[in-house]
Amino acid sequence: MNKRRSIILIAVVFLCFPIKTFAETIILKSGKSVEGKLIEKTDKYIKIDFLGVPLTYFFDEVESIDGKPVYASGKSVTIEILNPEYAKLPDMKNNIEINSESTVEEIFKKVTYYYSTHDFDKAIELCKLALQKTDDRNLIAEINFSLSSNYLEKGIEAYNRNKDDSFYKLSIQSAKKCLEVMPDSWQALANIGSVYTNMRDWKQALFYISEAEKYLNKNDPNYAALEIHRNLVEEMSKKIN
Repeated sequence: MNKRRSIILIAVVFLCFPIKTFAETIILKSGKSVEGKLIEKTDKYIKIDFLGVPLTYFFDEVESIDGKPVYASGKSVTIEILNPEYAKLPDMKNNIEINSESTVEEIFKKVTYYYSTHDFDKAIELCKLALQKTDDRNLIAEINFSLSSNYLEKGIEAYNRNKDDSFYKLSIQSAKKCLEVMPDSWQALANIGSVYTNMRDWKQALFYISEAEKYLNKNDPNYAALEIHRNLVEEMSKKIN
């Protein structure tokens, strides 16, 4: 199973249109300075590419952009850290036929395909099928991690639309089942941290993201996104204390 997962935080609904890309220096009201390439700007927020990670700031959190004052619209800051696996184009090699004789490894390929095409319902269905076909504890842990990832993605729209947290709860439940076998799984810990971030439970989010950091090599390309995640959750946590 492809285990190269990263982090999804708060999904943002926005209008997409082409825009010239150039460097911006953003000064936040907290005093923090962020510099990156502008990838989107509306009358409510600005989105920049910071070290390959898209960050979205609403103007009520921004003091100035390139020295020019910003006047707030009354919204709170929203952070978006995209999962590289989520953004990848589907690999047609993984789009294989599945039947009752398919192995768990073959099912995983199809799960990866459905995940990349954002068909989370079908991915979840196949994960449940895979659970019925093995008693290998490590495979079961990996299946539960995949379930956690798919429930996390599926939960974003449900929670943003009407605060339905049922899929988020299933994501946490599946991640914890993975951790029972693989307690050092930074991916499972990061999934839980992402759920709590999306639900704005900053204390729990900070705990799980900090735990995930402990098990991820600093040279891993995912570490930068994880570190940004923790730093931003820390910032949000300070605002409510």
